[in-house]
Amino acid sequence: RQIFILINFFDRGDFKAELIKTLNNEITYFAKLKDNPAVDLSKLDTFVRQLAKLNQWAKSQNGKIGHELLQDDFIAQSKNKLTQEAARLSFDAPAVKCFLAFPEQQRQDQLSEWLKAFKGVQTSVEVILRLSRETSLFQTVFAEDGYYEEEMAKEQYRFIAIELPADSNLYPEVSTGPTRFSIHFKQLNDDLKSEKYEKWFDFSLAKYR
Repeated sequence: RQIFILINFFDRGDFKAELIKTLNNEITYFAKLKDNPAVDLSKLDTFVRQLAKLNQWAKSQNGKIGHELLQDDFIAQSKNKLTQEAARLSFDAPAVKCFLAFPEQQRQDQLSEWLKAFKGVQTSVEVILRLSRETSLFQTVFAEDGYYEEEMAKEQYRFIAIELPADSNLYPEVSTGPTRFSIHFKQLNDDLKSEKYEKWFDFSLAKYR
């Protein structure tokens, strides 16, 4: 079922074109860093080569990502049955029933094989995030009455990351504008209702370019 969710997700819009565009932009951006004396060139070259390899993988995909799986009769039939909620019935989806009766390791191996259709996307996301995350470090900042705001230049940051203690019972709501971003902190009370957190406290914030 999760594989079918992935297929449907990548069926929306031209995800492949967006991925290629993003990888091209990343290659161009990081290639420019070769003139920066503070940059580890060997490490940079490794990442640029990896981005280029992922870009080539994306361009080599025929059709939308993951759609080659639908050429598999078992996948195509199972997707149709699951869409109709019929695969819950063994007499209507006997192939699914048989598959579920396979030994667990055999099922896991087959699932891993099918998931390879999305491996390039997963690796692309991991590499891009890793590269971006190395452009900044976490710093301690202070929220006044549970609120933090900071000005920024237009499109100065790609994204931010917020670290809070696991037992703090707090969560952030982030708003962004052309020249600023703000964070409202909330907490969940015993009745499972969200309410504003109105105390001063420090937390860790990283801003990635």
